[in-house]
Amino acid sequence: MDIEERLKDIGERAKRIIVSPKTEWQAIEAEPTTAVGLYRNYILYMAAIPAVANFLGNWLFGVSRGSSVVHYPFVGGLMRSALQYGLGLPLLYGVALAISHLAPSFEGKRDDLRALKLIAYSYTPIWLAEIFGLVPGLRWLDVLGVYAVYLFYVGVSRMMRSKEEYSDVYTAAGLVLGVAAAFLHGFIVHTLVPMPTP
Repeated sequence: MDIEERLKDIGERAKRIIVSPKTEWQAIEAEPTTAVGLYRNYILYMAAIPAVANFLGNWLFGVSRGSSVVHYPFVGGLMRSALQYGLGLPLLYGVALAISHLAPSFEGKRDDLRALKLIAYSYTPIWLAEIFGLVPGLRWLDVLGVYAVYLFYVGVSRMMRSKEEYSDVYTAAGLVLGVAAAFLHGFIVHTLVPMPTP
């Protein structure tokens, strides 16, 4: 499959999971894949969106810091984005492992691959919403990524074979894990490549 066809397939999957999640979770559940295949065919591309958008936005338009706007230098911004991207990939898998480990607590079955599918496709709106980071004044629209919580809620009982009545609590646990991973990710990136001073 060439890059154009793969990008088209990724776009179609992203559209379907957002527009008709119940139907799409059924298709995802039945779809044979591996963790490597999931990364190669979806995650590597989607996870690049925030890194590229933040790099271009921070370099071209800058970041508001108090009353001034700070621009990342090209090399520093590139390093930050590369770290953001590279660190995000294993962290995503770590969240999936934690979600899988929790499954028996909600009368589900531990399955790392199904948990990775759940996390990867639930993260779709988070990754897509980061596109707004390119445009000054629209960065607040990344709040649209909250739709990921709903996608997780719709898919968790099917993917983790847990009881539906536990979906809300399981989703809350997933949200806590996701937020914790995001804070850890941001802390490490900011520590290793801090924001330039005005």
